[in-house]
Amino acid sequence: MAIYTVESLLGEEALSGIRLASGRAGISKEIANVNVIDNPDTYDWLSAGDFLLSTGYIFRDDAQMQRRLVRELADIGCAGLGIKTKRYLESIPAPMIEEADRAGFALVEIPYHYTLSRVSNVINNAIFKREDNKLKKLIHIHNTLTQCSLEGGGLERIARLMSALIYNPLIIVDSKWRLLAYADLAENPRPLKANLYLSKKERVFPQSFIKDVPREFGEFTKSIKRRYPDANGDVVCRILPVAADQSIYGYLVVWETMYKMTSVEYMALESCSTTVALERVKARQIEEIKHHLRQDFFDDLIQGKIESVNAASSLAEIHYMDVRKKYVCMLTKVATPQGAPSAEGETDEGQLQERDAFTQYKERLIGLIDDISYERRRETVSIHRGNLIITFIRIHSGELGQRMSALLGDFVGAVYEAVKGADPHSDVGIAVGKPSLDFLEISKSYLQAKEALRISEQLDEDRHISFYEELMIYRLINSVQSREYLDEFCANGIGKLCEYDRQNNTSLVETLEQYFQCNSNISTAAKKMFLHRNTFIYRIEKIKGILGSELKDPEELLELQMGLHIMKVLKTLPEERAPRAREGEEG
Repeated sequence: MAIYTVESLLGEEALSGIRLASGRAGISKEIANVNVIDNPDTYDWLSAGDFLLSTGYIFRDDAQMQRRLVRELADIGCAGLGIKTKRYLESIPAPMIEEADRAGFALVEIPYHYTLSRVSNVINNAIFKREDNKLKKLIHIHNTLTQCSLEGGGLERIARLMSALIYNPLIIVDSKWRLLAYADLAENPRPLKANLYLSKKERVFPQSFIKDVPREFGEFTKSIKRRYPDANGDVVCRILPVAADQSIYGYLVVWETMYKMTSVEYMALESCSTTVALERVKARQIEEIKHHLRQDFFDDLIQGKIESVNAASSLAEIHYMDVRKKYVCMLTKVATPQGAPSAEGETDEGQLQERDAFTQYKERLIGLIDDISYERRRETVSIHRGNLIITFIRIHSGELGQRMSALLGDFVGAVYEAVKGADPHSDVGIAVGKPSLDFLEISKSYLQAKEALRISEQLDEDRHISFYEELMIYRLINSVQSREYLDEFCANGIGKLCEYDRQNNTSLVETLEQYFQCNSNISTAAKKMFLHRNTFIYRIEKIKGILGSELKDPEELLELQMGLHIMKVLKTLPEERAPRAREGEEG
């Protein structure tokens, strides 16, 4: 709806003959009210948007007052000043014209035959008609949205209705900026799908776009303007909260590419926000029920209690998983805060606060994992249990033949850096199982990831990221029940080198291990140990002499590498080896 401006006034047929005398830069200002100025001391009673009428009597002989009047009215934000000439002033004074041009303030000359009351009536009638139309439009919008809500139209229909009413595309997201609904317009020059990732229940906007948007309702005083980067120039976006009871349930994002928003559209959006909030309150009540179902579903999933894919299908869909797809389990282990209760029972207020803070911390980490998943286009679902964050990562069919360390190494590394960055002093360990070939076998991937965590901690290495497939040899060694046999194996192979290191305080065992890890590449291994290449070569020659081997025979190399792995396991075993816990038993 067009606003009523000074330019609109100049085009009134009922006031033909009025003209713009000065201040053309100000003719687009909106006229919100009309008033008469007949006293130089009435500035305090004026407001932005006022259009003033005067005969010029009060300032007819005072050039200084003429300039000051124009400056004061411009500073207040008045829309303009109409002066009736040929009574007290032959024409509008030059000082006023100069000052108005300088300030971009509209001066309008009113012919003598028009009374000020007639000009005032024409303006007031135009403003009233516009406000009446605005009110009718708002009532129409309110009734339309109310009817839609009563009929159970849902957010999709609300988005379509609202987009048509404000003549701009509209996006509705939840409090975590995941897509709930959207509506585009066919004539939109910058279609939503060409610029945004529009997938239901997935994040729409990158973190850089939303990082400064308030998360508390009280911090919103008006809509927030953001610019979304686009190859053809930034797109202006208007963001309004969807709130109820001072809690934010989501946001409305207007993709302002079609029509510049006016006060009517903003009021319409506020009405829309209320309607969407009611829908979200209903949805939250349903979500609370889903939460309990979610807990039961994921507990059954990781414990392997789900027996039928058909039975799991609908529940999996609710929790953003697809029983037809393949998943691999990633566990992120974080330190439990000191003093937090580890089991149900009596807890004091301090412990409850610790537990709540730890829960919020884990949810924040899940948010970081979601951000990385969004950036790297990985579909993930994360939950937390105890000091573990359990992430189910979707694996595409074409990726199944790859090693997880090669496929997900960069992704898992980014997760580790983000989680570690959230609390640099916290111990963090991440482990990844093998992909499940069947949805009902996700529990195997979960148990494999747990086993990988256990082995990594057992080896007491500086290993923060582990892949189950890379630890199979340690599982094999652990399966040997006789410590005596393992000792004998090491003594026959790597034992001479260990004894030499012990007697001479050298690090030849470490040198040989780096040599193997670097695929016998002297230069690479030397760099990793911060040694000169010639020094490393000297050490290898020394190792060959001690072992009586040229390190070329495949059988000898296998025996030596096995010996190095067995040594790591032996360091963690007691003298009398205890029976191992059953696989999958909760630790």
